[in-house]
Amino acid sequence: MIVAADYEGGGHLTAFDRQTGVRKWQTPRPKRLSYSSPIVAHVAGRDQLLISGCDVVASYDPNTGKKLWSTPGTTMATCGTMVWDGDLVFASGGYPKSETICVRADGSGRVVWKNNQKCYEQSMLAHNGYIYAVNDGGIAICWRANDGTKMWEARLAGGGVSSSPILVGGNIYVTNERGMMYVYQADPQSFQLVAKNQLGRSAFATPA
Repeated sequence: MIVAADYEGGGHLTAFDRQTGVRKWQTPRPKRLSYSSPIVAHVAGRDQLLISGCDVVASYDPNTGKKLWSTPGTTMATCGTMVWDGDLVFASGGYPKSETICVRADGSGRVVWKNNQKCYEQSMLAHNGYIYAVNDGGIAICWRANDGTKMWEARLAGGGVSSSPILVGGNIYVTNERGMMYVYQADPQSFQLVAKNQLGRSAFATPA
């Protein structure tokens, strides 16, 4: 079990044995406040522990905590969990500035593309060579993963978004903060709305 604790006093990543609770390793993090969860992905031929925030996008060895690479990116505070496609990884934030970034995860830490979109609380979705996101203003966006080309964008009327989009059977589901569930096709060619349903007066959690 790997825990991220990013705060101004000096954060850390810590791994615990699931059976005994014994600490296996601990790695320091920058003295910044951030909220993103770490995730282990098999990218660029190896398992990598990925996390954004604290003004960096970083990768660690999940077995030892040793930093594999890092590059300046996003912003101080991020909330979303990073996603990946091939050997590319993607992160977005946040506070105090807005940035979405794509980094090559081969150890070079090379930034492939970035823009000024802000997906702060919500995570993005990677699927078949494209990145689907909904920014804080409730605008759904599709980018081509390898170069950041914007394929389309569409406003989901009725409020901001805190929940993350999920993929089910070729459709993307996302709920805005006013409780409206949008369903649209995971199609990079155009935005195609399938349905929208009012589920309640407010919604912040990601559908499951």
